[in-house]
Amino acid sequence: MGIDLKNSNTQYGLIARTLHWTSVAMLLTIVVLASQLAGKVSGPEKVELTTLHSSMGIIFLVLMIARLTWRNLNPNPIHSYSIKTWQKLLAISLHRSIYIIIITQCFLGILVLFSTDQTTYFFDLFEFPPLLEKANPIHTIVLGMHYAISVMIYPLFAIHITAAIYHQVFGLVEDN
Repeated sequence: MGIDLKNSNTQYGLIARTLHWTSVAMLLTIVVLASQLAGKVSGPEKVELTTLHSSMGIIFLVLMIARLTWRNLNPNPIHSYSIKTWQKLLAISLHRSIYIIIITQCFLGILVLFSTDQTTYFFDLFEFPPLLEKANPIHTIVLGMHYAISVMIYPLFAIHITAAIYHQVFGLVEDN
């Protein structure tokens, strides 16, 4: 028996799983790019890394909106889990928090790009001219918020991964 495209009441479908693991791979790539940006002085290498990081971030935002849309159009298998009500509520709250923080992070990243006095590129395919004539203090504030939220994401992922492993080990779904 294969996996259905859509979610069932007891398991995630192929589309949801593909969106999930694609976004995980993209996020890991974005994080690696961001870590390479840290401490770089201005120059061609930093511009190239920033372009790649921001371009992937924009695609990631579209992917996350697609995931959220798909999630809202399909049953949530968590309701079939044989776990306590408070655990279900905690899991649902964690998922919502992750979506809110990641989407907020993406929008803050876009604000970082638009609050700079430099041209922004999308994979060198096209460019967005600078919106400001000189560096703006808002850029520094938004960049700080973008960094702060990136730090907030890690504990949520740690809890999510731990719960997923726990779920796999202890089999919290009743198979019919």
